Amino acid sequence: MKGVIIAAGIGSRLWKTTKQVPKTLLPYQNGTILSTIIEHLKEAGITELIMVVGFKKNYIIDYLQKNPPALPVTFAENLDWNKGNALSVYKVKDYIQDEPFLLSMSDHLVKVEALKKIAEFPERINLLLVDPFIAENFDLDDATKVQTENDYIIAIGKELTTYNALDCGIFRLEPDFFIAVEKAMAKGKESISNAVTELIPLKRIKAITLNKANQWIDIDTPQAYQFAQHFDPGRTMSSSFI
Repeated sequence: MKGVIIAAGIGSRLWKTTKQVPKTLLPYQNGTILSTIIEHLKEAGITELIMVVGFKKNYIIDYLQKNPPALPVTFAENLDWNKGNALSVYKVKDYIQDEPFLLSMSDHLVKVEALKKIAEFPERINLLLVDPFIAENFDLDDATKVQTENDYIIAIGKELTTYNALDCGIFRLEPDFFIAVEKAMAKGKESISNAVTELIPLKRIKAITLNKANQWIDIDTPQAYQFAQHFDPGRTMSSSFI
């Protein structure tokens, strides 16, 4: 299965304190945030990676060229990196044929056990990994909220007031997701959540629910980055990939 990491955006909430490199290249454990994500995807069964770059793209490209990961990497570029993140996903449309692919944000650390749960789900339908352990989330105000019913997602958004789970930033997507992105863009809406909303009435998006707490973290702020230093990534890092 192919994996996609979107790393085109500026990451403005953390960029204010880094000002040097894309936040996915910040040091983490004995590597970087990005190297940890890639190692996790590999351990979860991903065999090929598409990296969507944009803002300060050369930093990411140079890093991966100097520190070759264990997965073959293809780069796709999003020139509209200052717009919604669904545009980054749409950039991989020509690289994806009639097969599902795993989508990861570039600042979400997710343990391999959770990645395998969504990657190995047998039904051919769009999937989102969700966290029902809401009270244990580090930054609830910024988290994208999700309402599920009978395993289907029925609402998604940061401003939801009724919800029973949180978006972990990991999707397994089908080719029809690109149609959903096109429908959302036609309405002037460019986020992944907007595209998911287009799939809801079609019953084409289900939730894969974590069965344990603290299996993921979103590194979106300086405080979250500091907190993440105590997060057990639960991975085996390649000593050559730093």
